[in-house]
Amino acid sequence: METPSSWKPPAAEYSERSVVFLIALIQFISILEFMIVMPLGPDFSQALNFPLSRLGRIAGSYTLAAAISGIIVSFFIERFDRRSALAFLMVGLMITTAAAGFAVDYSTLITARILAGMFGGPAMSLALAIISDVIPPARRGKAIGIVMTSFSLASILGVPAGLKLALWGGWRIPFFVIAGMGFIAILIVITKLPS
Repeated sequence: METPSSWKPPAAEYSERSVVFLIALIQFISILEFMIVMPLGPDFSQALNFPLSRLGRIAGSYTLAAAISGIIVSFFIERFDRRSALAFLMVGLMITTAAAGFAVDYSTLITARILAGMFGGPAMSLALAIISDVIPPARRGKAIGIVMTSFSLASILGVPAGLKLALWGGWRIPFFVIAGMGFIAILIVITKLPS
C-alpha cells in the first residue's frame, strides 16, 4: 500500500503546482466547451434553421458519446503514456469544437457534438488520472479540489464571457475561441507535463 513517505513521483523534475493548474485549465476548457452549447442554443437554432426542441438532442448527444467512449477507452488507455494520450484527446476535442463553429445545419452540428463527446469524456477522466499519478497521496485531495474549481469557474466566468463573445461576433465565435484556448493548453501539455 502506498504511503506518503514511500510514494515516488513518475517524473524527476516537475512542479506539482504547475501540473495542478494545467489540469485545472484543461478541465475548465473541456467543461466550458460542453456548457456553452445550451445558452447559445437559440442563436444557432435560428441561424441553422432547426426547431429549438432539438437542442436537448445536441446536448445529450455529447453526454452519451462521452459515456460510451469513456467505457470503450478504459479498456486500452493504460497502454499509452498519459501525456501523449491527453494531448491526442485534446487535439480531437478542439478540432471537433472548431467544427461545431463551422456547422452549416443541424446534421453537421450534432455530428460535431457527438465527435466532441467521444474525445471530451475520456480527456476529462484522463486529466484526473494524471493528478492521481503525479501528486502524492498526502496532497492529492487538495489538488483535486483545486481542479474541481474549474467547473465552477466555467459556469461563473466562462459561460458569460462566451455569451458576450457571441453578442459581439455571432454564435460561432465562442467555439473558435475555446478551440484556440485548447490548442494553447495542448502546447503546454506537450512541453511541460511530465511523461
